[in-house]
Amino acid sequence: MVDQADILNLVAHFLKENNYTQTLYHLELEHGKPVQPQLLNSESLSQIVEDRLQFSSYYNKRKDPINVNEELPLRLKDLIHEQFVNWPSQYPQNPTKLNIHSLVISSTYDENNGSVYFSTNDSQVIISNSGTIKSIRFQEIVKKVLIVGVNIVLLGMSGKLYLLNENFEDIGTFDTQSRFTVDVKHVNFNGTDYIIVLTWSNMLKLVKLDDDISLVTELKLDQQGTCFDVTTYKNEIVIILGKLENTLLEVFTIQNERFSPKYKISINDAEFTTSSFSPRFITISHKGNGIPLIAVATSHEPYMRIIIISLIDFDSTSIARNQIIKNLNTLSPQDKFSQPLISWKLDSKEKESGIWVMGEDGIIRGLDIVDDKVVVELNQHQAKIKDFTSFINNNGDETLITSSIDRQTLEWK
Repeated sequence: MVDQADILNLVAHFLKENNYTQTLYHLELEHGKPVQPQLLNSESLSQIVEDRLQFSSYYNKRKDPINVNEELPLRLKDLIHEQFVNWPSQYPQNPTKLNIHSLVISSTYDENNGSVYFSTNDSQVIISNSGTIKSIRFQEIVKKVLIVGVNIVLLGMSGKLYLLNENFEDIGTFDTQSRFTVDVKHVNFNGTDYIIVLTWSNMLKLVKLDDDISLVTELKLDQQGTCFDVTTYKNEIVIILGKLENTLLEVFTIQNERFSPKYKISINDAEFTTSSFSPRFITISHKGNGIPLIAVATSHEPYMRIIIISLIDFDSTSIARNQIIKNLNTLSPQDKFSQPLISWKLDSKEKESGIWVMGEDGIIRGLDIVDDKVVVELNQHQAKIKDFTSFINNNGDETLITSSIDRQTLEWK
């Protein structure tokens, strides 16, 4: 909620920006103490008033309840027609228990050799390939495992990034200067590998991998980032960032190896009401020549919702509104401490056929994004799903690997 101090700061910022120095002086005089001119959630008073008037004008024109699918702009309906299909009849549903007995923290698939890498709570990195399990003891607990070409990147709980070759020999180390890292993601652009790092100290960092691992640039955020994903689009690296208690997603590009704010995307068409939520997980899918699609798992209770938007207005002005393609109830229970896990279904090369939702109740749900409903429930886990990875195997079939907090890891084919 916005308190009086926030409002005074916002008004003071407006007065200062417009050189109303005497008015600002008398405001502070009547208030009885200095007022700090500053923005509220990166928006000025003029922007907030303009957005509110536009919203009121748009809302007052509507006399009937809104049907999300019927009321979509034609361009978003066309996008659904061109890029969405129903959930297919064939999907991973037959589980096999893997011989892993530790609590899995992170996992990833290496398409170079068909191996799956797991990091565990007892400082192991486990490599699974065709039923063969190999375990390597690492110097600290690994929070995230990434495959970068033929190399491996590990994010330690200490905040250090380790670049290793395929034999786990050290190539380089980079200290993120934050023991509390939200997430790290890999992107390859024009033949160069980069790691994007988001820390709890409100820093977004760009790390380059070549013969070594080194910091290229960093950006101080005005609010705590909660989640992000990265892709390439229109010959640019594009980062979609969600923030705490903010329903405007930040879109950054990287220009000359520097973070450049592009625009913001609203994921709340009723943002001027009292309803409030935060983005908690973001995943991007970009297939072929289509427009990148973004699935956002929210903090809604008691059931997580997924909001699907796109980069259809990539060359937009400062804030893009009316962007929501789908707003779906996943039926996956959660509370204020939950950390959602979702993934685009991988079977189709041309269109999106659904979203996987990993439940805190141990249920894996498959969401049909055309019919807007849960069509699959996989019930083998007996506890919260802590980690998962999905990939297309050597036979061209989608595979899921899920790990729960009861230390059970399953491979679904």
